[in-house]
Amino acid sequence: MKNIAVFFGGMSVEHDVSVITGVLTINSLDGAKYNGVPIYVHTDGKWYTGDILKDLDGYKELNLKNLTPVIMIPSSNSLYAIKGKGENKLKKLCDIACAINCMHGERGEDGSLAGLLKLCSVPFASPSLLASSISIDKSATKIFLKGIGVKTVKSVTLSSITEKEKALKNLNFPMIVKPNCGGSSIGITVAKDEKELSNGINYALRFGTRVIVENALENFSEINCAAYRNEKGDIIVSLCEKPLSKSGVLTFDDKYVDGDREFPANIPQKIARKIQTITAKVYDALSIDGVIRIDYFLQDDKVYLNEINSVPGSLAYYLFCDTLKEFSKMLTKMVSLAEISWAAESTTIKKYSTKILSFSGSKGAKHL
Repeated sequence: MKNIAVFFGGMSVEHDVSVITGVLTINSLDGAKYNGVPIYVHTDGKWYTGDILKDLDGYKELNLKNLTPVIMIPSSNSLYAIKGKGENKLKKLCDIACAINCMHGERGEDGSLAGLLKLCSVPFASPSLLASSISIDKSATKIFLKGIGVKTVKSVTLSSITEKEKALKNLNFPMIVKPNCGGSSIGITVAKDEKELSNGINYALRFGTRVIVENALENFSEINCAAYRNEKGDIIVSLCEKPLSKSGVLTFDDKYVDGDREFPANIPQKIARKIQTITAKVYDALSIDGVIRIDYFLQDDKVYLNEINSVPGSLAYYLFCDTLKEFSKMLTKMVSLAEISWAAESTTIKKYSTKILSFSGSKGAKHL
């Protein structure tokens, strides 16, 4: 039986949401084919495993002493238990056949985990380092989208409150202020005047080193659409969803506590197809494997792409599946494709013989 590592938790403000996504995912894996290995990343960055991590109730009073500290090392797809200090204290627990990234936010969703898994020679059924890093950085996302002809709301990116004039010069009130690398609506405010803009920038900078400020749309709807690639490599695009907000901007509570949604979204079929087409276009342009959810703004018949979620909450299974049994089949397709893609990538040339190292001293250096 193949061991599938599911990573969740992490050093992010989205830690708790990630735990829910991870526990749901590991319990949805096909038990006849896979052994789910939970890898919980604590808020201090340390990794742990243990069967108790598969039960959401276990997190109410989680005792780390009851868990096994673990680690992975480059060039090895093995998971090791840490029995003491130093590599000589490592004990191999198992080999990992594939991994699924359920870590929302930075140091997980930003490509950090994807890069580490590749160094450890572990296939992963999640977006690559490139796709993840572009997706989490809202400023980079806009640059990428402009290059493929996808419309976004006008914005500026700031690194400090001293750059506030850039927003005042280029945008109009009201404005949306949010961390450049963030999610789950954390750190977002609406600014109706200069004072609120200053407060919003200072607040958003508490969650990251850069802030993105956008023109706030009026009389708009938020529409979500997701995509994943099956074992044949086909892009499967979901129906559109309309999350419902109690205010003008979707909040954390709207998304995870007491929010509601309209599914499928009650929007014209022409608009729905346009959003689905853009979703597939972005997915393909970023050469993504795994599942993503893209959030849009819809104002009249104008569609603006808001952000790309490379690790969406609950892996957006509810946009594709009516039951967890169907989600299990979806995960199997994603894992199968990850293994196929990894096998294909592994056949590419990794070595190239040269004589450059036969030179010595300055004679060799001057040729570089």
